[in-house]
Amino acid sequence: MRSALLLAGVGDALDPSPADAPLGRVADAVAPAVDEVVVACSADDRTAASEAVGDRPHRLAVDPIADEGAVAAIRTGVRVASGDAVAVVAGDVPTVDTSLLDDCFAACADAAAVPRSDDRLHPLHAAYDADAARVACDHTLAAGSGRLYDVLSRLDPVVVDAEAPDIDAHPLTVGSHADLAPATDGLGT
Repeated sequence: MRSALLLAGVGDALDPSPADAPLGRVADAVAPAVDEVVVACSADDRTAASEAVGDRPHRLAVDPIADEGAVAAIRTGVRVASGDAVAVVAGDVPTVDTSLLDDCFAACADAAAVPRSDDRLHPLHAAYDADAARVACDHTLAAGSGRLYDVLSRLDPVVVDAEAPDIDAHPLTVGSHADLAPATDGLGT
């Protein structure tokens, strides 16, 4: 079974209003590639996230502590998701490439498969083994980090070359540790 985990707390996923929020568009785009859609959000955003997704089938993964960033949201989401493999997608991603997600699901095996385009990794348009991602997120957070780079380093993901450089509004630059420092936007990238 394949799950999609949409991160509602990333960027402007819930802006400008729930009815027009990018999260609903992303849910529509990713749904054909998966068996279930899970939306990670804070308790405060629960209503807005459900309204943004609308009548599309979905489940919520409510973060027990708000504003801990993408790593905590992924940890919560993979715990709620039913799939053995989970595609993690930013709720405000400009483009969802379902064929790329299919490639990532196929390559994910026992850890993760992360797209790369223009020498940038796109961890918020990638597929993760649910158990491996949960453990990597647990260890990353226990070590006091909220950086996606630290999660990826624990997973040693398969890299899937991608043609579309706009698949992820929140990429990590390969080989540049300065670009991987914690950000102030809550991503922790």
